Amino acid sequence: MTALKIIVLTLVLAVGVVFLTLYRNDAHLTQPPGFKKRLAIFLTTNMAMTSDDPVLEELRTPVFNMDAETLYRKTLLAASKLGWTVASLDSDNQSAHFVVHSPLFLFEDDVYIQVNFINMKQSSLHVRSLSRKGKADFAANSSHIQELIQKVRSL
Repeated sequence: MTALKIIVLTLVLAVGVVFLTLYRNDAHLTQPPGFKKRLAIFLTTNMAMTSDDPVLEELRTPVFNMDAETLYRKTLLAASKLGWTVASLDSDNQSAHFVVHSPLFLFEDDVYIQVNFINMKQSSLHVRSLSRKGKADFAANSSHIQELIQKVRSL
């Protein structure tokens, strides 16, 4: 009977840690496309990226009312304020690669950004974030993208 209690307790703790991590990473589990689909995504993928037609609305490619050079500079500043490490910069192509360390286990995730010119007053920010280890990211990569976009918007 004691072994069964230990197994149940371990299972409850594991599920609790998973949901706490998802909550901390802004997984938006109640938003479309629904709880099951979001949970499946976050427990089976280790990458997230913005797109023009995303499955998760928070990953829609953001368009900013500023020229591409200004957006690139703001994005670099935002990443710096988030404490991300610069792995490489390509100002000619307005792209960059950052490394993000998770707070608890210090896992490393790679975040790649690309600023694209739309017109003289608008540009878009494409972001791809992927975990170096594991097959599930528990919404960490989506969280990195959301944090970066929010920080750029606040500058």
